[in-house]
Amino acid sequence: MSLLLVTANAQEMSVIKNKNIVIIKKLIEEQSQGRIQKPLALARVIFRECQKHRLDPLLVLAVMERESSFRVKAVSQKGAIGLMQIMPPTGRMIAKSANLFDPLQNTKIGIYYLKILKKRFKQNKILYLTAYNMGPNRLNSLRNEFATLQFRYAKSVLKSHRKFKARQAHLMKYFVAEISH
Repeated sequence: MSLLLVTANAQEMSVIKNKNIVIIKKLIEEQSQGRIQKPLALARVIFRECQKHRLDPLLVLAVMERESSFRVKAVSQKGAIGLMQIMPPTGRMIAKSANLFDPLQNTKIGIYYLKILKKRFKQNKILYLTAYNMGPNRLNSLRNEFATLQFRYAKSVLKSHRKFKARQAHLMKYFVAEISH
């Protein structure tokens, strides 16, 4: 689930933490096609915030890919802003004076919001990802009306998540090969 592996000592933990940040950075670079100016800074924020809030960094990357295609200045027709496509009222609720066009602030807010939704929907990925997309109140309203929900958004994010996990596995093999030489 998480990129962090369990090891024997603090030095090994530091190496693995750095390796995981490097892998996240590589995934950002591959997917953003140069649109992210500071991929290492973003990778560090993703790793740190995901550890703090017990989220999978690869799931966050999948949300970013689905929401904005890694475009920092993306604005949706409904007014959602940035990498994680945060609605301004949601941004203000979480961080009173955040610049949603700042990729690091946007990412921190998006990760925190995912944490809130994960808890609210009892860790059901399909539900909390759907709530991220349509809003938790709208999702609950539709569920209460027994509306047929397709969950296309959540399924799309989970498909991206699987892609990132496969790429991560490939990159981990590369790191293991480098270490053993």
